[in-house]
Amino acid sequence: MTPSSALAPPSPTVVDADHQGPPGCGNGGWVCGLLADRLEALAPGSGELPAVEVRLVAPTPVGEPLRWEVEGRAGERDVAVRLLDAHTVLGVARPAPSPSLDVPDPVSLEQARAAADGYDLTGHPYPGCYVCGPDASAGLHVYAGAVAGREGVHAAPVTLPDAELPTVFAALDCPGAFAVGFGVDALLLGTFVAEVLSPVPVGRELVVMSWDEGREGRRRHCGTALLDGDSVLARAAATWVDVGRQRIPGTAPATGDAR
Repeated sequence: MTPSSALAPPSPTVVDADHQGPPGCGNGGWVCGLLADRLEALAPGSGELPAVEVRLVAPTPVGEPLRWEVEGRAGERDVAVRLLDAHTVLGVARPAPSPSLDVPDPVSLEQARAAADGYDLTGHPYPGCYVCGPDASAGLHVYAGAVAGREGVHAAPVTLPDAELPTVFAALDCPGAFAVGFGVDALLLGTFVAEVLSPVPVGRELVVMSWDEGREGRRRHCGTALLDGDSVLARAAATWVDVGRQRIPGTAPATGDAR
């Protein structure tokens, strides 16, 4: 079926610099949330397909007008939404089954605070990242450190300014990279399958946790979950790709290479 812009928003979408990830590029989780939000307007998740799968194809430039295309018909299970920069496809979102994840036992807020306090921000590769960048003045400042006594599990506290999908998906984004080598390797988000299970509270501390789900070559698989006490509010399965720092201008050196 030929993609159509008939059901797309009439005005361009712009990702501002406050929501960047790598220098000059939109944060992957934020962009996934934009795509999911537009998909939700056309095909609300339900039944066999309660989640959304987003595949990021190219980095999303900040400050540039972006356009939308819709493939399929609103309300149908095979509808897809594309975000484009001129003729370059940046990402594609489709309805999906729930992510296949075994969420580990919950991490307490006290454990998450301790894990974040123990994270070394030296040589952070994307210091301006909206989610995890120490230099992001309007950012979430999520530093998912290793949880004491929980092998392979990382966590941090997070306070969300709103419960919109871009913000929730952003909070589920970077912590996964922390669990699979972020700070050592230059990782970019490739695919993201996410589901919101319960209303997300705003303006108070929650916990985001992440864990390693294995790797294949340059691909790193992980899971993340947003928690309120023992309740899982949202969860995501992500694949990150080690792209090499030389491909991302302005990226800081690896922690072990910092001078």
